[in-house]
Amino acid sequence: MLKKLRYLYSSIRNLGSYTTAINDNFLDYCIRHHKVIGWYNGLPVHSAFLAPGFSKPLANTMARRLISNMIQEPLPGVVNFGVTDICNAKCEHCSFYGNTMHKPELDIVSKNEMKKILKDCQDFGISVINFVGGEPLLNDNLPDLISSLDKNKTVSSVYTNGWFLKEKAKELKDAGIMIVIVSLDSVVPSKHDKFRRLPGLFERAIEGIKECQKLGLLTAISTTVTQEDLQNRNFEKMIQLSKKLKVNELIVFDTMPIGMYSHRVDLSNDKIDFQRLFQIVDKYNKDESFPGIFCYAHFRSQMAFGCSAGRNYFYITPYGEMCPCDFTAQPIGNILKEPLPNLWRKLSQDRKNVSGNYMNECCSQDTPKIKIENSEKLINIKTDKKNIK
Repeated sequence: MLKKLRYLYSSIRNLGSYTTAINDNFLDYCIRHHKVIGWYNGLPVHSAFLAPGFSKPLANTMARRLISNMIQEPLPGVVNFGVTDICNAKCEHCSFYGNTMHKPELDIVSKNEMKKILKDCQDFGISVINFVGGEPLLNDNLPDLISSLDKNKTVSSVYTNGWFLKEKAKELKDAGIMIVIVSLDSVVPSKHDKFRRLPGLFERAIEGIKECQKLGLLTAISTTVTQEDLQNRNFEKMIQLSKKLKVNELIVFDTMPIGMYSHRVDLSNDKIDFQRLFQIVDKYNKDESFPGIFCYAHFRSQMAFGCSAGRNYFYITPYGEMCPCDFTAQPIGNILKEPLPNLWRKLSQDRKNVSGNYMNECCSQDTPKIKIENSEKLINIKTDKKNIK
């Protein structure tokens, strides 16, 4: 009896530190830090890629992982949903335009069809939904789509170039978005605007970030880096800008030879020094005064989870097609024509049949097998459509 009482006392006394250690170790493994970057509905947020701590969407995530382990089959937890194929920018590195996922001859799915797709995703256990484009804020239905989500199952974010963000921020806040992610490619306004071929974009993006912060929204910057950015310290300048702007997270993608950059063999020849990249990331992640830094190269590496496509993640095009990810132009089927679980099984089975590849080749920094014709030229991006109603 005395031993039982002692065990009970020890459990109560050490439970807090025990669960904290589990949480911190998982986060360090997953995103290379365990600091709280902000709060969403009173709950701690560690990254835009994760449901908030102690939340019902996180419970949904954990339940799906348990079921996945029981049935010994992968189940998705994250989806990127392209809600439009139009954009007001013409970014030179865009992974959507210049990719066979872009089908300008097709109409995008309707608002009600998008709502059905979102419900199907939630019914299948998706706990994190990221709205992408094109430029997703050009879809006037976006706030309604966000509002339609069951917030007990799923949290959501939106990736935007920021041009329309200032005037759209309150709608996003009222709809219940968790975090707004704004793309910035240089700390120098003129360089950023030239890269995205849209004069004035940098300043409008900054104004949009500040408006979101006034409304209490979590904000993040998404940026891409090359080996040159590491060498000339442009990457660290972006980290400093993120701190100055008081965003909650900096999301870092290494530049890949895909989409509009499919012709960039130099990206394969001059590979990023990932060890150096991770050293920089770790340096600032240890400093609580800086935003959390999510490094996609770490997340998809063998140090973490490897490529998530077909294991925990998939992408939906504006036409309703399921693809392994935003970077892989290989449609599995259309969600409006075939049940989502069936398509997922096809995707996960295809993943199993890829022998010898731990990651998809598009992420390996090697020259991809899939070449997009005329990717070195700016293709006819649809910018003449009106906002989607």
